[in-house]
Parts: sequence; structure tokens; C-alpha cells
Amino acid sequence: MSVEESVLVRPLTKLQQAYLLGREKHLPLGGVAMQEFREYRGRIDLDRLPERLAELARCHESLRTRIDSVKLVQQVPPDAAINYEEVDLRSCARSEAFDRIDELRSDFAHELFDLAAPPWRVAAFRLSEPDDGDPCRDTGVVFVRFDALILDGQSIATLMIELFGAEAFHLEGTKSPAIASSSPEKAARAKDGDYWREKLAHVTDPAQLPWKKPLETIASSRYDRATLIIDRDSFAKLSSIGARHVLFKNTVIVAVILEVLSKWQKEGALCVGVPVAPPASKSLSNESSFIAVSWDRRVGSILDRTRMLQTDIHEGLAHLSFSGVDIARLLVNTHRQSPALPVVVTNGLSWPTLPAQTLVRQHAGLTQTPQIAMDIRLTLDPAKNLVIDIDHAREAIDREIVLDLLKALERAIKAICSAGALAFEHSDVVDLQHYRHNTARQELICSNYLQRIADNMFSLRASKTALVCGERRLSYRDLGLDVAKAMASLRAHAIGRGSAVAICLPRSPEHMAVTLASAFTGAIWVPIDAASPPDRLHYMLENCRPDIVIASSLIAGFKTLSVEEMMAQEAPRDPYALAEPLTALSSSEEAGYYLYTSGTTGKPKCVVLSNKATSNVIEQTIDAWNVTERDVFMSVTPLHHDMSVFDIFGCLTAGATLVYPEAAKEKDAIDWNRLIAEHRVTIWCSVPAILEMLLACRRGGELKSLRLVAQGGDYIKPSVIDELRQMNATLRLISLGGPTETTIWSIWHEIGSDDIGQIPYGRPLPGNSYFIIDDMGNHCPAGVTGRIHTAGVNVALGYIENSGLHQTDFVTVADENGLQVRAFRTGDCGRYRKDGTILFSHRVNGYIKIRGVRVSLSDIESELVEHRSVQRALVVDYGSEHRGEAAIGALYVARPGADVTAAELRAFARRRLPEFHVPTVFTQVDDLPLSPNGKPDRRRARELFVSESDRERKTGSASTLSTTSDRERRVLAIYLEVLGASADGPDPGTQFMSLGLLPSHLHAVSLRMSKEFGVELLPKQLLKCRNARQVAGLLPPQSEKILSDCNT
Repeated sequence: MSVEESVLVRPLTKLQQAYLLGREKHLPLGGVAMQEFREYRGRIDLDRLPERLAELARCHESLRTRIDSVKLVQQVPPDAAINYEEVDLRSCARSEAFDRIDELRSDFAHELFDLAAPPWRVAAFRLSEPDDGDPCRDTGVVFVRFDALILDGQSIATLMIELFGAEAFHLEGTKSPAIASSSPEKAARAKDGDYWREKLAHVTDPAQLPWKKPLETIASSRYDRATLIIDRDSFAKLSSIGARHVLFKNTVIVAVILEVLSKWQKEGALCVGVPVAPPASKSLSNESSFIAVSWDRRVGSILDRTRMLQTDIHEGLAHLSFSGVDIARLLVNTHRQSPALPVVVTNGLSWPTLPAQTLVRQHAGLTQTPQIAMDIRLTLDPAKNLVIDIDHAREAIDREIVLDLLKALERAIKAICSAGALAFEHSDVVDLQHYRHNTARQELICSNYLQRIADNMFSLRASKTALVCGERRLSYRDLGLDVAKAMASLRAHAIGRGSAVAICLPRSPEHMAVTLASAFTGAIWVPIDAASPPDRLHYMLENCRPDIVIASSLIAGFKTLSVEEMMAQEAPRDPYALAEPLTALSSSEEAGYYLYTSGTTGKPKCVVLSNKATSNVIEQTIDAWNVTERDVFMSVTPLHHDMSVFDIFGCLTAGATLVYPEAAKEKDAIDWNRLIAEHRVTIWCSVPAILEMLLACRRGGELKSLRLVAQGGDYIKPSVIDELRQMNATLRLISLGGPTETTIWSIWHEIGSDDIGQIPYGRPLPGNSYFIIDDMGNHCPAGVTGRIHTAGVNVALGYIENSGLHQTDFVTVADENGLQVRAFRTGDCGRYRKDGTILFSHRVNGYIKIRGVRVSLSDIESELVEHRSVQRALVVDYGSEHRGEAAIGALYVARPGADVTAAELRAFARRRLPEFHVPTVFTQVDDLPLSPNGKPDRRRARELFVSESDRERKTGSASTLSTTSDRERRVLAIYLEVLGASADGPDPGTQFMSLGLLPSHLHAVSLRMSKEFGVELLPKQLLKCRNARQVAGLLPPQSEKILSDCNT
């Protein structure tokens, strides 16, 4: 018989073919082999080791098996060859030798086998004899690695007993199992397939643990191991507790693992893989498969869930005709591009281990499996202690979280053993040290801000400039005079403590005077956007039922007082006489003012806020930012927005100067730059979108006087932080957070040089607590995303609805000490870092499903702005999700002078995002639509996509919401002529700022536009337009539809 004829050839099993596929990098978490590495140390007879390996290879077909990845067969030749190498380190110092071994371990453990030879390998290291005083007596170290293409875990464990066991051992030859014909199993496979389809019908997502990034975006990863050892007595006690309920010990420990793991699950049931093998046979091979089990901590008690788990495992073992590979395919159809079962629990409790008296011991180990992010492995050591190893993909999960899981497991087992029952509380296992920066509400600091402002106006700083607004410059004395007149007027109209004063005025000194007068008299001041549409204005006024409205003109149905009437009142000699006791008023927990904020239902919500909370924010901020009377503030935030409260009250408390843009230029970012340079503004505070407008319009060193820039209320882009650092390396940069319902801001973070990626949300202000709570009302562990809840002094009193106080979303939760506290349930989600800092994740409604795939809009935005030519991006969903018409649209603004087509951006997105996250439509715009509060207006962006739904969107060409027309070119020509600029290069989308446009040019442009088109466009209208295309949009519509001013 020839050698070729003596070679046994068998087809590869489904599992072997799946392992081969996993070696390829086109699958997520691929590019790795399913293999196990082990390291042994001891007084090993390395002279005999090659002989033993050769005998093992002769006895076990698996060690002679070669894999043909092209023909998809395995070949078993009769001759044995050993894959063995030896490194002699006896000439090195023992410490140096161990360092060398440590350096080689990871590469050896992760190396892919060359399938031209049987996929296993042994490497041995000879060590010098230890000195007499050396506690380590090892003379040899052995690395072994076996691919699952030939051996499963139990076979590897058995093989190691044969290799390192008793001096005299008997080997009985084994053969790899023959592959049975599949045709007799068709009926069983179909039946089992029906079982698994029904069993897993509820599984819509893979395990949602706190992965570092979406698993489908991880091409490949190396792996690490973390280990927990449970002493044999504790394991025995745990097993006996389960036995009382007729539960197997392996079921009990798997149940405890799943219960603990589910506390790190983002939401829903946890589905994991469980490797299984047929009854033990003499064959050393890999006949294993796996099943899937679910654990839903929302259902029943831990004991109930453990019983269900045992039933599920037994039923799964009875339906193995539908293989693990089939189950994975079934789940992939649901999960699409994500790995089907990224978490597995491997039960090796029955695997053999080396006897304790053996001179060789296992020192380390590691497994890796394609498309597996976490393999939780259960074995026993020679002393029968329970060993829990978590082998995890480095790119998928932080090691800190893995260690936290193991610590929680240890606490859970201890709690069960102490109680003598299969039960434990959430607080028994979840460490809440990340809450250590939470402080009791009693730790607030009262700034006495109202008294200090009054003193500054009426005595201390009378001659110092308090406010600059356009050409008007008011000293503290001047402002105080206006405030005194307004106080007298309010008193004359019987307005006092508890009365409501609605202020419907544009930004002006008078607006400030009325605000301060209301606050001093104890009235509840309510800033209303004077530019609100009539229906919205009427709703807000009708809802809060003001006792008086201060407005420029009469508002039907409400008692209205004009500014002129108020300022005509004679100022009292002693303004303090008209005020409430200001020290007490500054710390009052009564309603101090109302602020309207956008509601999730589309109707604005009226938030009731106290002076006490405001006092805490002002004092904490003035102290942290080192604000003094030498500072100059700039306020461009709308006066009905919460950040403007600090602009006014924080600035005046410190005795500093506040700069307002005049009403006609309050949206003119070019003018903002001028004002900052002219008045040497030192502090800027706004939402990120407004700051970006400021930066986009700077042309030189206008902003060099700034010493502190704070932004909050939306995502802070790292690219903006980079730009600010390049502008001024000494600039203090602050991230602010907290919804209106938590008073101005209740969380912050000073952005440091190490904040190079996502900017942290921050840590709570003193007197406040931030909790991250899951969908069952439990506190999330560090690293786990949940819904943000805020408690403490800053929490608002509630909402005004039809003049009554309501508590929607104000709830009672248990704090970290188990005490019940009142908290606001925000619409935001985030997670804590171990250091007690919160990272913002998404809005509650920030996730959508596109064709069954869960998509994060914020994640897409973050990736798009990484393109070097994209300045800003806004991503929205549009269409009906329920009708399967949901799509993703991306608006983007190119950087000045840059040109990026939709096709280029689509290709860029495809390189960085899963396919289902790539927007359907990319639309370049001149600027993003903004809400009245200066935040990206997603509703308006969505309407833009809906209105353009009939356009062709599936081509790779650039999509825009405006078209070049003759009219746009005529507009551009007018601007170029007024500016004296060349016509070569600019187009209708070119930013006027880049052409050198100044506000002083607009009068001439207005005259030319009137002559050319017969339409009067005032300079203040033209001021809002950034290019010729937007100006053309102000003209009467003709044939094309054009995106109008994005900033209104």
C-alpha cells in the first residue's frame, strides 16, 4: 500500500468549517483561530518530553491530523511528527529567563497555525537550577497550544494528563470519529430547527454588555485572561444550596454568573452560548457543539430563573441535530452584522486536572474564539477549588470591567453562602464607589447673590460698568436706577412675592432691569421668547397665568405693561425698601422663576426653579472659575434659555461687566467677534453650536482676550476643543451639563490635555447627586449605560401645567446608601467611569431601528465629523419605521475652502461604520438648522428630508437642498461688485465671510438688490445670510426650492 493510500481523508464538520471561516478577517472579531494555550511550570524532565510527544502523536489520530482549507477535508497520515522546539535559558539569570518567557507568551498564544502541519505546537524552556534560598524550584516551562480544529477543551485537558501525569503511564490509541451520513438526520434536524427557532424568537440583540465599541466594527483582537478562584468549601456550600432544589452544581454556578452578568447588560434578556459535547468517548478529538440559553432577570426570582436554565440546558441537549453553527446562523439573521453569540460560558468542571502531588502545575492559559468577545470558563484546580477564567477580547471590553465582574461574582457567591439561599440583592454585588463624588444637598453653598447684586448697584460698585449693549453703556448705578423704577412700577401694580411676571422683551438693558426688579421683589419672573409664533406665545402665557406681562405691545387677554410705562415711574430714594429681605430671598426654596424648555410632546414645558438652587450654582461657579470684578462676560444665549441666568446673575454677583450684542445683531457671529475684541471679553458661555458659529467667523486674534470658554447643552466636539487649544493653549475649557430641570447646570468637567476623545459629561456640583439607573430601577455598575437621574439641591420644584404644579418625571429613588431621595429622571443616558466621572451616551430617543438593526444617530455624527473636510454634521431618521420606510439622513457643512461630495462622505462612512449605520442620504448645506435655543433643530432637519423625498437620493453624487440658478449668480455678482472682489473662484455657496464681507457693506448691497430685483431686502435681513444661495432664498420663489436661513 502506498503512503497516499494509507492517508485517511474525511470531510470537515460544520464546526471545523466555521473555525476556518473565523480565521478570515472579513467577519467581525475574526482573524483568529479557535485555539487553547496553556503554560506549565515545574520540575519537568525535558529530556523525556519529545519522546512522550512522539508517543502521543502515534497513539492519537488528532495529533497527526492536517486540515486542507481548500478541499475542506482533514487528512490523517500514518506517520507521526512532533511540533516541538526547545529554548535553553540556563545561561541567563533566572529573573532574566522568566522575563524572556513573559515576552514570548502573548505571541505564542495568539499565533495562527500553518495548516500544512497538524495544528498543535509545544515549546519548552530550560531554566538553570534555583539557588537554595529561591522559593521557586521550577527547572522548566512548557508552552502548549492546540487548535480546536483537532481537539476540544476536554480532550486537551486529558492530553495534558497523559503528557505530564504519572511517570509510568499507559496510552491507548484513539481515532478521530467518522463523519456519519447526514441524510438519516434530516427529519431530526428539521424538528430540532423548529425547536430552536421558537426558543430564540424573542432574542433580538446579542449580549449588550459595555463593549468598548460596536462588536461589528472590530475586525480582530488579541485576548487576555482574568481569573477568580472560589475556595472548595464555598463552592461545596453553593452546590449544596442548589442541591436542595434539585439543581446541579454546574447549573447553579452558571446561573450565578448569568445573574451577575445581566447587571452589566444594557437592557433586555441576556443570550449566551454554552458549549456542549456528546457523552465521553475514548476519542481525543473535537466533537463539541454549542447551544444558546437566555437569562432574563425581569422574570421571576433567581431560583425561578435557575430552574428555567436547567430545563433549557437539558432541552437543548435533546435538540443537538440542529448544530451550534445552525443556531449561530439563525441568530445572525436577526442580529445582521453583529456576532451572534459574543459571550459563551464553558463548563469544564468534569475535565481532568493534574493531581496536586504532581511536580508540574498549570501556570497560565488562554483561549480565543472567532466572533467571541468573552469566554467565561469553569474548571477545578488540583485542590478542587473553583476556577473562573474570563478570556476576553482586548478591543471589545475594558479589563477593568472584566475585573469588576469577577469581584461581583465573588460577592454574589459569598452572599448566597452567608444567607444559605439561592438569592442576593443588587446592592450585595454592585460596587457603587463611582458615586463617591455625590454629595448631600446640605453641602450647597448659598451665594447670597440677590443681596450682592443689589449692593453692587446701590452702593459698592456704582460707577463701574455693569452692562454694554450696542452703543449703550450702563454703570451699576445706571442699571440700579432702572431696576428701582421697575420695582416701583411693579409695586404700584400690586406685584410682589409669589406674583408671576412674564417678560416678553427683546434682549436689552430694559429686559435685564425688569428681570432684576422681579427677583428683588420676590416675584416669579418668566422670560418668554418675544419672537415666538403667536400660538406658542399664547400657550406659554395661558399655561403659566402671569399676573402681569411686560411687553413692547399689548398682548390680548393679559394685563400688559410696557417698558416705557415702567421706566416713567419715579425711582424711590431707598430701593431696598421696595425689595424683599434679599439674604433670605437668595436662599428661598420657593419658586423664584419659570423657564420654558422644549417638551418631548412638542409643547414647551414650564420648569419651576428656586433661588436656593440658583444661589448654589452661582457661588460654586464663581469660586471654581475664579470670577472677579475684572472679568467681562459675553451673553449671546437667548434670555429664555437657562445658561443666560448665569450670564446675568453670575456676572452681576461678581461685580463684573456683561456685554450684550444689540438686538439687531444678536445672531451676527462676525459682530460677536468684534465685541469680544473691543471689550476684551474674558468669559464665554454658550451651547456648542453657538460657539462653533463664533469660531467660524473669526479672522484673526479677536478672541485672544478670552480666558475661559464653557459650553454645554449638547455634544462637545473634540475638533472644537482642538481648535480652541490651538488658538490659546492657556484657555480654560469647561464642559457643562444638566437639563433645565436641574437649574442652569448641575454637572461639569474641566477639559484637560488628556481629554482627546469624547469629552466627559463630568461630576456633580456640590449639593447634588447623579445616579445611573437601569430599566429595572437598579443602580448601574461603572461602565454600564443607563438613564441619568439627578438628585439634590439643584432639582427643580416641578412643572407648571395649567397654573398647577405637576411632578412628571420627578421621581423617588434609593441613593447609594439606600435612602429615598427625590430625583429628576432625565431624558439622557450615560455611564460612569471608575473615577466617578460620567460620560454622556445618548438621548433616550437617540436610538432608532433601520430594517431591524439598532442604530445610534450620535455615533454616526461623531464619525462623520472625523472627516477632515467636514465641519459639522447632523444625522436624523425620517420616514415611517413601522411601515419599513425609516431611513437615515445626514446634513453636513464643509469646512471653509473644503469640498467634499456626498459620494466621498459615503465612502468614508462605509469605512468607519457598519453598513446599516451608513446614511441613506447625504446632503450638503451651508449651515445646520438651529432651534431658538441655538441647538441643532432635528425636527426641522427631518422635515427637510421629508420634503425632498421625491428627489433622486440613491446616486453617489452630491445631494444639496439648493440648486445653482441664474438668480443666485446675479446675487453673487452684486456682492462681489460691492466688495470689489474677483469673480474667479466664488460660487453661490461661497461663504461671504471668506470674501471679506462686513456689516458696513450691507447697506450698499441692499440698494443694489432693490434695483436689480425690485425687492426691498433690509440690511438686517441680509445679515442672517451667509452666502448668495441663502440671499436668493429671500427673494420671491420662482422655479427652485431653496433652503432658507438656517439660523432662524
